[in-house]
Amino acid sequence: MAQLVMVEGLPGSGKSTTAEFLSGWLTERGQAVSFHPEGRTDHPVDFEQVAVLSTESLVGVVAAFPAQGEELMRSVESLEGSWLVRYGQHPTWPADLRARLAEHDAYDGAITPEAHRRVLGASWEAFGNQADQDETVYVFECVLVQNPLCALMARFDQPAEVIESHVSRLATAVARLNPVVVYLDAGEPTPALERAAAERPREWLDSVIEYHCGQGHGLANGLTGFDGYVEFMRRRRAVELDLLPRLGIPTLTVEVGAGDWAEHRARITAFLDQHLAPGEGLPLGA
Repeated sequence: MAQLVMVEGLPGSGKSTTAEFLSGWLTERGQAVSFHPEGRTDHPVDFEQVAVLSTESLVGVVAAFPAQGEELMRSVESLEGSWLVRYGQHPTWPADLRARLAEHDAYDGAITPEAHRRVLGASWEAFGNQADQDETVYVFECVLVQNPLCALMARFDQPAEVIESHVSRLATAVARLNPVVVYLDAGEPTPALERAAAERPREWLDSVIEYHCGQGHGLANGLTGFDGYVEFMRRRRAVELDLLPRLGIPTLTVEVGAGDWAEHRARITAFLDQHLAPGEGLPLGA
């Protein structure tokens, strides 16, 4: 039965708290769990602080940093005709080397949307081939729809059909894990985004406004400031709610703008009980 639980939703909808709760809930049931929240540099499918380099670019980086050349080459991974360097896992590397690698970042660097789709798709396929060899349940946060829409919609302003094709490829790659999705829908995004802005540093708000308004879709549609950020999230929510039912993945949409979290969690755990095999400890429904 299901080996992959993915939690999705707009910023401020409760993804992180819910994904952490589900990880603990599964563990209490006696299930082996691998929890991967947003931002982990060792994520099995996502590329947080990962450089994607051509052979020419890799040779150039090694030549520019001979003192770290041997260590760099030991860290390199080959994927779909590109070379990956997970520089986020090397905090002791010189700042100028990390900055050079960041120029080729999978999300923020000099990468084409085609290359982004190619390497991310291959990463999901490799994970799908490997993960069904064990009985672990993986809990992922925001990697199936949020991160693809950040890259392909916000940054590259790709057509809807391209976005759907990419996300469908990711879903197909992990189909053997019988994945399920919990989508936390806060409804009209303004209140949730206002709360998120109030709770997080000003630098966070400035960076997300710049990311969503200062490139790709935001520039093409004249989005500016906090209002532009909110409008982007309205559009993103519409795309996600339209796309998820077509992926063939069992999905629970929880309207988190109403009710309380005890009720929401009861709905979510009941949904997962329908799709998860019993753990070695507690029986289903415990």
